[in-house]
Amino acid sequence: MRREQGVEIGIVGFGRFGQFAARILGRDFSVSAYDPKSPSGDPGVCRGSLREVARKPCLLLCVPISQMERVCRRLGPLLTPGQLVMDTCSVKEEPLRLMLEHFPESVEVLGTHPLFGPETGRHGIAGLEVVLCPGRGNRVRTIKQHLESRGVKVSITTPTEHDRAMARTQALFHFLAQGFSRMKVGPDTLATPGPAQLFRAFQDVRGDSRQLFRDLQQMNRFAPGQRKKLIDSLAALDRSLSKKQG
Repeated sequence: MRREQGVEIGIVGFGRFGQFAARILGRDFSVSAYDPKSPSGDPGVCRGSLREVARKPCLLLCVPISQMERVCRRLGPLLTPGQLVMDTCSVKEEPLRLMLEHFPESVEVLGTHPLFGPETGRHGIAGLEVVLCPGRGNRVRTIKQHLESRGVKVSITTPTEHDRAMARTQALFHFLAQGFSRMKVGPDTLATPGPAQLFRAFQDVRGDSRQLFRDLQQMNRFAPGQRKKLIDSLAALDRSLSKKQG
């Protein structure tokens, strides 16, 4: 596939997800990346200083949610008018707030959440979904059209509605995956097809960093309440099973 002429994207944060994003975006765009802690990575990606990468017309932040404030403070003075900056965090309220607070008003801001990762997207991203949360600017439609042209499903919602939904789905799924992991129950455990499929899905997220798990639970203000509802529901179910049938 030919690259779109003249379009440059900078990636700040070149860890596991940043490298995954670079492989996908590199098919269409010229990609540069900055991350002082990561190895050289993909030879097709140009590595640069933070100042160099931060001045690309389109900037993608692939950093942990808990590092967003530090990164936004550093990036703010380096950005130039007309840029589009997007994050890829699994929580949207706090990252959007930080970008709008620390970035100049002349910079467009868009929250994105790819509902997949290096494992679930290893065979391609067509048919997978990305959520867009508008922050500031008018290029949401352009981003939506590009993603859809690559076969990606796109949803547009508010940061609050996104976080409320993710607390009930992604956060609880990771919570359960960690719980089963601590019980030493996994894809190799003898099981019927239904549980076996669930355990394989749990395995996909066990490769995620411990930091991501903690951020999903601690940086989403709706997650603690949903965890409590789940625990209370399971406890009530357990109590009902302990009662003798009359």
